[in-house]
Amino acid sequence: MIDKYWPQIIETVDEAVSVSDPDGVILYLNKKHESITGIPGRELLGKSVHELVRRGLFDVVLNPDIIRSRQPETRVQELASGRKVVLDGHPVFDEQGNVALVVTYLRDITKLSEMREQMTSQQQLLEAYQKLQSLDQSLEKVPPVIQSKPMKQLYGQLGIIAETDATVLILGETGVGKDVFARRLHRLSERADKAFVKADCGSMPENLIETELFGYAPGTFSGGSKNGKIGLIEAASGGTLFLDEIGELPLLMQTKLLRLLQDREIVRVGATAPQKVNVRIVAATNKSLEKEVDAGNFRSDLYYRLKVAVIDIPTLKDRRADILPLARLFLKFFCSKYKRDVSFSPEAEEAMMKHKWPGNVRELENLILGCVVTANKNVIELEDLPFAPSPEVRVVAGSMPGGMDISGRSMREILNEVEKDIILKGMERVGNIAKLAKELKLDRTTVFRKLKKYGTI
Repeated sequence: MIDKYWPQIIETVDEAVSVSDPDGVILYLNKKHESITGIPGRELLGKSVHELVRRGLFDVVLNPDIIRSRQPETRVQELASGRKVVLDGHPVFDEQGNVALVVTYLRDITKLSEMREQMTSQQQLLEAYQKLQSLDQSLEKVPPVIQSKPMKQLYGQLGIIAETDATVLILGETGVGKDVFARRLHRLSERADKAFVKADCGSMPENLIETELFGYAPGTFSGGSKNGKIGLIEAASGGTLFLDEIGELPLLMQTKLLRLLQDREIVRVGATAPQKVNVRIVAATNKSLEKEVDAGNFRSDLYYRLKVAVIDIPTLKDRRADILPLARLFLKFFCSKYKRDVSFSPEAEEAMMKHKWPGNVRELENLILGCVVTANKNVIELEDLPFAPSPEVRVVAGSMPGGMDISGRSMREILNEVEKDIILKGMERVGNIAKLAKELKLDRTTVFRKLKKYGTI
């Protein structure tokens, strides 16, 4: 009897549902699927998902992996419209234990991210400053302070991705905060009460990487532990393994890591039997892995295994709305830690907003730390910043006439106007010929002559 009402039952599900056969041919879609994807059902029904990928309607599918692993799989899929959805696929078995159908649920990340952004942005800002009142809080545990639109969207997506077990690849220049994103992803996930283990692939000696990651069996090495040693992957079991700078991983280790991602199992060095591990992989790199694949330095199959949910963190100069909130956060934190009472001058804040920050957030954090621990007064001035212009440059820059029209004018005329503006504004500011001459490194008679030339004396 239930078969009669099955289509109506599926329509009551508040998620998009797709059912396909082992070859990837779509057999059924509910109405919610069309509303989320924006693709009419008639364009999908009876079509192979592989054909639809070739046509560019979307970029990834789950069927091949589910047929191979016989396990549920999760991916982030980007549609031709630019909308992103989370795919959650499950196998359905026949009487012989073969995969007969694949049922996939779709959730719209874009819409959920916007909702999360609106609900949490201000709350996170409030929590950040409240946390700073306790000196035993480390900076990495402070909730994020984000004001720029790109970062609000990224943190919204991060919260959605954290609810899944999908592999995550974090991209971004050195110092943008890839480590911070990885730790926050872990804290937001269902694995938050389990271990977060970081493996820095760029700093481990090449001859020790395998034993560090995979561990070794008893009796493998003379002088080694007689009980063997657990590797970082096993140490992260049940939790999250963060592979920082994964672009530095040697090719041999890439092959072994691929097995972990494919089969969720590892083999210790010196062992013969594989063992299952339940660990979520989060990888990060400041390299272009696509270019590394083309150059033969990175396995293409590993790259596509990692490229499930990608988070691309913008540079600090591309999210300038975050510069001053971050600077003030670091200032308050380090003042609390080192018992200082220091603030920024308006000129210092303006200079920080204009700086290009090649070292990104890490450069900003270290700058504020240095200013706090070396401060001999209560205000961080413009001249306390390492990238501040010299006094002479500031005099000229502050005196340049805005919007000067130079069309049809000779160089002599333009320079005379600039000189006049500097002399007159400088005199108005310091009120004394001797002081102005000293500041501009000119003779007093020269300054006097120019003031007379411009009719002020």
